[in-house]
Amino acid sequence: MIGYLIKNNFKIMFRNGINLIIYIIGPVIISAVLASAFSSLFESYESVGDFKAGYSIEKDSELVPYIDILKKAAEENGVYLTEYEPGTAEESIKDHDLGGFVEFEKGTYRVFVSEDAEPEGAILDYLMSTFFNAMISGDAGDYELSVKHPDYAPSIDSTDYYGIIYIVYFGWLAIVCAAGLLSNELKHRIPERLQVSNLSVFQIYMSRLIPLVCSVALSLGIAAVLNSVLLGVHWGNILLSSVIVLILIIAASSFGLMLYEFTGSMVASIFIAFALIWSMGFIGGTFESYIMSSLPEGLKHLMPIYHANRALVELSSMGKSDYVISAIAIPGVIAVVCSALAVGAAGIKRRVK
Repeated sequence: MIGYLIKNNFKIMFRNGINLIIYIIGPVIISAVLASAFSSLFESYESVGDFKAGYSIEKDSELVPYIDILKKAAEENGVYLTEYEPGTAEESIKDHDLGGFVEFEKGTYRVFVSEDAEPEGAILDYLMSTFFNAMISGDAGDYELSVKHPDYAPSIDSTDYYGIIYIVYFGWLAIVCAAGLLSNELKHRIPERLQVSNLSVFQIYMSRLIPLVCSVALSLGIAAVLNSVLLGVHWGNILLSSVIVLILIIAASSFGLMLYEFTGSMVASIFIAFALIWSMGFIGGTFESYIMSSLPEGLKHLMPIYHANRALVELSSMGKSDYVISAIAIPGVIAVVCSALAVGAAGIKRRVK
């Protein structure tokens, strides 16, 4: 019985195939438009290598005994410091093409940086802050002082970024593809008919979930291939990326079906899902690249969509990512919890009726 129901639901979904077509061409069109619009912005974002910086130091500065140690620590981290006269920071940056300049005064220091060298300035400021903290704690006398560069996103172009990100975004909106199926059920009063069958609420739920997941996965799989062929999107580890996308589709489908069981309305379910997914996307890098976003990292990490975005983009650009586990585990938990809630809600409805 359940096999027949799944097969019938597949037919209904493909009979109302406009949503599936949108899922194929939508990511391709949006990716192409945004990749073109933001290509220059991504080209200007590059990781920082070794660079030269200048410094000046007052005679009564507490750093005088430590300056050689600081220069050695900076050099080990790719920053080469050269001394200049006090009060010449801006002129020295311009005349000597420096990545930044530090003025050491009594009890304080100031970092200068030109507008086109903000990453270098961030590294220089981080280096100074770390060294001063070590000096205060008494560890600066160690020539093996470890100073790490701040994290910078790996190099990736706009085509790869948006070609991947919008597969994720459309995947999270999977409930849209169920509109034809769920509307058909209401029209023909299928839920009421199924109540007299020997199917459990879990079986009925799976008869919806399986066709929905398979249809969305197939559509987005075609879209991903088109992105690769037409736009040249690179997916990195294809097998691992496919697993991440498939699990998020299962989570999104479970989430959407849970909303439908709670609201009993297809319109309300899509509206709520869209509002929540749009918010997650806004924070998680769908519209403004997470690479350049100024939102707090803690807030981003609360968004499931961010973990998928980060994992897939880094797999594309580096071949590995520390976010793979969270990109799989978080949607996996969401899928289990939402499925349990949806089945529970359906069971309560059946008993009430």
